[in-house]
Amino acid sequence: MNITSSSRIKRVSGQSSSVLGQETIVLNYEVGNYYELNEIGGFIWSLLEDNTPITVQEIKEKILDEFDVEESVCQAELMTFLESLLHEKLIEATV
Repeated sequence: MNITSSSRIKRVSGQSSSVLGQETIVLNYEVGNYYELNEIGGFIWSLLEDNTPITVQEIKEKILDEFDVEESVCQAELMTFLESLLHEKLIEATV
């Protein structure tokens, strides 16, 4: 599935995460991998914390409110990041 601005994103079960300083560590129990997320990645991950689906557009707006980043750069990097999380089976996306 391709992620679009209107896609609804949520975490999948079978993982846990912890914040260590400015980084977030995510452990995927299903495949046994762990991931280190930088400050912005951790911020995005925290938006998914309550497991309530959120649109990509809403995530982008929250990033733009919180960080000094150009909208076009934010859009491109957000989509790449979410595609990576989807590929690693850490999130699911619905229309």
